[in-house]
Amino acid sequence: MKMARVQCLWKRLMVCSVTLLCCILLRMYYHQRYPWMWSNLPHSAIPSHPMAPYIVQENVKCSANDSTEVIPSHLPQSYQEFLRHRHCRAFPILQAPSPCEDDLYLLLAIKSTAAQVERRSALRDTWGRAGRIQGRRIKLVFLMGRSHDKVQGHDLQPLLEWENRCYSDILQWDFVDSFLNLTRKEVGFLSWFSRACSSAQFVFKGDDDVFVNTENLVEFLRAHKPTNHMLTGHIHGGSVPWRDEGTKYFVPVEMYPDRKPYPPFPSGGGYIMSRQTVLGLDVMAQKVKLFPLDDVFVGLCLREMGLNPTFHSGFLTFGFSAGHQRLGPCVYQEIMVVHKLNPVEMRVIWLLMQDTLPCA
Repeated sequence: MKMARVQCLWKRLMVCSVTLLCCILLRMYYHQRYPWMWSNLPHSAIPSHPMAPYIVQENVKCSANDSTEVIPSHLPQSYQEFLRHRHCRAFPILQAPSPCEDDLYLLLAIKSTAAQVERRSALRDTWGRAGRIQGRRIKLVFLMGRSHDKVQGHDLQPLLEWENRCYSDILQWDFVDSFLNLTRKEVGFLSWFSRACSSAQFVFKGDDDVFVNTENLVEFLRAHKPTNHMLTGHIHGGSVPWRDEGTKYFVPVEMYPDRKPYPPFPSGGGYIMSRQTVLGLDVMAQKVKLFPLDDVFVGLCLREMGLNPTFHSGFLTFGFSAGHQRLGPCVYQEIMVVHKLNPVEMRVIWLLMQDTLPCA
């Protein structure tokens, strides 16, 4: 009986997701072709609260500086560019979210890209929805760069601007959204937090394809103080650099010599931090050399701070093991985070978790 309900919900959510995406793309098409029609959005699409004042207005330009780094010609072009601009940390903010409330308890800072419309929609409708959990205020913010992606030849930037006018939850910088720029996204977020959102007591940092049991997360945080250092998640220890240029996580010898292990670092899929640790990371992120892997960069900063991140078995940042039952409310009762779920799975899991039937 329960399996039939799951299948029914699955089909309904698939139809809803496809319909939603089509509507958004159609609206974007008309926005591009007939801009005069959208010069004034309806009042319902404009947030009632003011936009955050922390927007970098000046035109910050960062030029390549070959004299600061030795640039080996044998490296892939993207890594050569990374080294030429390794000193570039500050970029203009193109879009900012609504202001952080004074009583903000938990900030959900989620890395996303322009094309992941369905993922953002699923998060807003499920575990990332604004409000309170156990009486504590939470807030969702998406961290994004500038995208070159197009849909049917149309730039996605107008879509992001429309999204932010509707939801006021996008923090976007003026650098290309790429894998090697995830570290700049990290640095930008830490800087923004210190200047515009330090009222938040705790921060969850993660990807847009994770499912978070926010009830468990808030319950876990009850035992911690925002004024103490804390970073918890799935922690990698003893990892060494990958030297194969064909891999996603390639790091050349010039950036990390020999095969000396990285310091312990949290899996970027999702981890939780106290305010004190976020503020400390912001200071250290301005001193430690930028590194092409953002989660390793966090580990390098933690090492300089003299902090050790804490492992927690409830952070399944590599997803479930093969053959594991993914759908079902009881599966998620004991966990904090599960990585690598699609938007439909997130919606189904969220609906199932609202079921009051007891777990066997």
